[in-house]
Amino acid sequence: MKYLDTNVLGYALERHEKYGSACKRILQDIQDLKLEVCCSILVLSELLGVLAKINKALVKMDKPALNVRANIEAVLSLPITWVELTPFVITHAAGYSYSVPGADLIHFASMELENVHEIISADSDFDRFSGIRRIDPLEY
Repeated sequence: MKYLDTNVLGYALERHEKYGSACKRILQDIQDLKLEVCCSILVLSELLGVLAKINKALVKMDKPALNVRANIEAVLSLPITWVELTPFVITHAAGYSYSVPGADLIHFASMELENVHEIISADSDFDRFSGIRRIDPLEY
């Protein structure tokens, strides 16, 4: 089991120039049950923000907006093990001394509590955490 970071989903959905195709391949492997992943419910909240940001940019370029609900439902249809976001997870995350964004602390706490030691993420901040290995989507 590996942990899936929000940016993998976001890059696949926005067809990111550098990471888009690699992230789409990861999602296909999840769909095809070749890759078993989990992630925090926090990922859905972060993804909602990513989709809103993408839509804001699309509107500025006079392009049609993405269907946010359909994209969230597509992600929810994937065979992902969803880790609950509880006050205990937040309290656990608050005990770390890593100098990274709070959401990354929550992801790390979720991984630790689920005994998951690998994360698929383009975010090099996860290289700072001890006890886990980050897999860059381009190296997957």
